[in-house]
Amino acid sequence: MVGVSVLASLAALVPGVLSQYTVSWTKDGGLLVADGNRTVVNNSAILAGGLNTTVTPLGNGTEGVSYELVTPTVARVQLNTSGAFHGARFSDDASTRFFGVWEYPFNYQIDNKNISFDLKGVGNSVGINWSNARAPFFLTSTGYGVYTDTLTMGSYDFTTAGSAQFIFNSSSLVYYIILPSESSSNPFKSIITQYTALSARSEMPPTSGLGPTFWSDDFTLDFHGNVSNAQENIKDVFNQLRDNKIRATSTFADRPYGTGNRSWGNFDFDPTFYPDPAAFIANLKDSYGIDFAVWIANRGQLGTELYNASLANGWQIPPTPSITGGLGPALNLSLPAAYSYFTSKLEYFPATGVRGYKIDRGEEGEMPDWAQNIQMDLFLRLAYDTMASRWGASGFYNFARSAVDRSRAVTHIWNGDSHANFSGLAYSVASGIRAGLVAFPVWGSDTGGYIREGDDPFTPSVEVWGRWMWFSAFSPVYELMLGTNHTPWYAPYADAQGGNSVTVDVLKQTANLHAELTPYIKSYAYEATKTGVPIIRALFLETGGVEEESESLWEVSDQYFFGGEFLVAPVVAAGGKRSVYFPKGASRKYLEYFGKKQVFVAGSSANVSVGLDAMPVYVKQGAIVPRGDVYQGNAKWIENWQPFLSIEVFPSLDVRESGFTYYDGEGAEGRAVEISLKVEKTDGGNADVRVDYEDLGVEAEVVWYLKSGEKRVNLSRGGGSTSLEDVELLF
Repeated sequence: MVGVSVLASLAALVPGVLSQYTVSWTKDGGLLVADGNRTVVNNSAILAGGLNTTVTPLGNGTEGVSYELVTPTVARVQLNTSGAFHGARFSDDASTRFFGVWEYPFNYQIDNKNISFDLKGVGNSVGINWSNARAPFFLTSTGYGVYTDTLTMGSYDFTTAGSAQFIFNSSSLVYYIILPSESSSNPFKSIITQYTALSARSEMPPTSGLGPTFWSDDFTLDFHGNVSNAQENIKDVFNQLRDNKIRATSTFADRPYGTGNRSWGNFDFDPTFYPDPAAFIANLKDSYGIDFAVWIANRGQLGTELYNASLANGWQIPPTPSITGGLGPALNLSLPAAYSYFTSKLEYFPATGVRGYKIDRGEEGEMPDWAQNIQMDLFLRLAYDTMASRWGASGFYNFARSAVDRSRAVTHIWNGDSHANFSGLAYSVASGIRAGLVAFPVWGSDTGGYIREGDDPFTPSVEVWGRWMWFSAFSPVYELMLGTNHTPWYAPYADAQGGNSVTVDVLKQTANLHAELTPYIKSYAYEATKTGVPIIRALFLETGGVEEESESLWEVSDQYFFGGEFLVAPVVAAGGKRSVYFPKGASRKYLEYFGKKQVFVAGSSANVSVGLDAMPVYVKQGAIVPRGDVYQGNAKWIENWQPFLSIEVFPSLDVRESGFTYYDGEGAEGRAVEISLKVEKTDGGNADVRVDYEDLGVEAEVVWYLKSGEKRVNLSRGGGSTSLEDVELLF
């Protein structure tokens, strides 16, 4: 059941609705949502039955079905019949696109054409293994969304053109039909905002969680120089980053780091590799500026304290799966004693200084499929609470590969084990877009991929790794795996160009760029906490699906908007060439961001070619882009470091006024600051331009990008305005 306060807050999201939606029962036993005489949603069948394979439409009987408009744009449908399974079918025009439900891009698609699958983790698959964020929510190209409010196991079927069907293993079921308000400038964003008000929204991450983050699959191996344990190995990483002046904010230790089978289950650090973990973690923070996290999972591996305690107390989820290779079952966290035990054991890590968890597993057979959503939600909340009790909200960074939508309030996402090749990169780009469509905004991928196959020492290739680094620069989170012949400044990569490693050069360029974009990324992460709208955005999500747009816009899986200002087109194939489409609706023109010379007209395409020193990135007319050095992290080499902000502006006569909400501060303790750009045409055809700004909290400047070049103007502390007269604009 949805509380009155949630529905009240949801209603507040849709003021000034012009449509008068109605919901009615049809003679065929379905529901129609209409706007006057126009049908906008055809919920063509209500399904119920004893098995998921035997559900049938209820027909024209309404017993056990209730429905109402709980806000002017949200209809709530409740099913409560004698059936053990319930669901619904929606029918639309055959050309209708359906998006959402799964992060994984089946068949390299961002829509769900011809997909039928359960609401569970996706296993070993093309491009990415275990890409598992998911939500019982879909969004249609015709302008409505459907959210099913449950953690039970279910399935979705989009194999019939123009049709969407879901069935859940539940004797009662609530789902919502969500429509945009006519007062909204973007129907798809409006739907996502209302959906996340009903389910959950992401918490503001700490700046350190956005990266660049450098980690290893095994810090206990691949030693260089005088390194002899994991603590020294991690310090060597950050010494190398310091020597190369590469920015970083955090690290995490994947397994093994503790004692126990595969280094998990005894809730400790192995003293052979971590002789003094508390002192080491404190030094890493104080001397290197780096936050430290560790890997965890709800899996009681054979012979560990976690396994033995769960077995002795009957906490393992029955039936216990066969234990192979030391892998074991999950604890049933629905049992209060099991939940309490796990909580008390995990508290060791934040007490030792750990500031976050990489949360793995949950979908590899350690529990029955039917338990995945319920148990993962419990574990993610348990993990969150153990960190929050020590560091407070937004004072740590938890991220998981397996999460259902209610869990987005307590975890961020990485997209699983990508393959270290161009297929893995392409699928990861599409995965980031799809994660946004199910409203997981703070998302990252293992830069360069995780799954390395074959004997080639350059896996990923220098080209794949470089292209992926650029993609990560324009991702919400930049994370990169090191170790075991997979380190840019050591062999074999350090010798790839006669001792001058191109991977180090590209890493420095992209990691430092990501650090400079932190003010921009944080601002959109803040927006997501308020609206649910993601940072990586499918093209149609930003354009609003304008009618004159190309039909292919709905299919683009290798371009996205990064926030509202950037159009990003990663290179996802060998050779450095690709075609870029410039969508209508978001901007009339686009400026190439790095060179700031080429302007492209919306609705056109261009063939581009870039080396490893760049990626196709474009900025919209009227864009406001806050960049700068606002978080020191590991940059201890900068004497007397002070935060500084550059507000880049791209004025255009086509956009007379634009705005940006900048987020100043750390985690949940920051504040929203408004910046606006105004443009007036002069009699001679040039422009007068002005930026108004509130207190930015740090030393700052405006950088104007004009036909004559860039012009920098220092800003006053406390807020104010700055202007230029009679200037010629780039657009």
